Amino acid sequence: MVDGQVGYEKNAAAYDKYRIGYAEKTVNIVLEEIAILNETPSSALKYEILELGAGTGKLTELVIPKVPPGYRYLATEPSRDFLDLLKSKSLPVETANVIASSIPLPDSSVQNILCGSCLHWFCDDESLKEIHRVLVPGGKLIEVAYNDVFEEGSWMMEIQKQRAEVCQRVGNQLVTRGFALKHREVLETCGLFTTTRKECHSGTGITGNLDYVLNFYRTLSCYESLPEDVCQEYLDRLRRNIVGYSGVNPHNVTIPFVEYVFVFTAI
Repeated sequence: MVDGQVGYEKNAAAYDKYRIGYAEKTVNIVLEEIAILNETPSSALKYEILELGAGTGKLTELVIPKVPPGYRYLATEPSRDFLDLLKSKSLPVETANVIASSIPLPDSSVQNILCGSCLHWFCDDESLKEIHRVLVPGGKLIEVAYNDVFEEGSWMMEIQKQRAEVCQRVGNQLVTRGFALKHREVLETCGLFTTTRKECHSGTGITGNLDYVLNFYRTLSCYESLPEDVCQEYLDRLRRNIVGYSGVNPHNVTIPFVEYVFVFTAI
């Protein structure tokens, strides 16, 4: 089961193995933003970067080698299973088990908050007020995310159709609005932030055999929310539907992705 506050309960190793990372362009945009300090840091500043929902460190491990010298980075994650795997990577960051609605830091103590493919889980009034509280005036909430791109009428539409079916079965609106990018409407109308940057470009995508592709989709929250046997039934059906298409090579599958970077500045 997946919950918006406690995160994924299990399967951290599979998530880390099969979830794709982020394009170099995405990482560079993040670095551009975090390198800009809006004012001289005060003594109250604890961290230049606070990452919420860091998971197993898929974004953390790409960003941390390139951050400016002296930056303090706190990577947080609500799932202890995922946090343990992140810790095992021995990245030069501090780590903590934290939920977005209760961040154990003083007011105005963080310069940038970074969220990688997770903001839809906690884009609610309570969490946004908490995020705003810990950010310095003019501090940034930076969201990066990706979405798959399907060619109309192609075999890829089988994935989209089934995912919609699974989302409906799961009945979790947080899952559904994450795929539809609807959570940003909440953020843009909450009165706490102004949108200062929007970027969209080609992402890393998925390339591998069909087993790899299906294992990637298994890590999505909608599938993780299903009982294991039901999840496997869905994926087996998806496999049959895909290989039924003429011209599909199950040993070499590519699905393109687009990646997004949104920057929201605290008012």
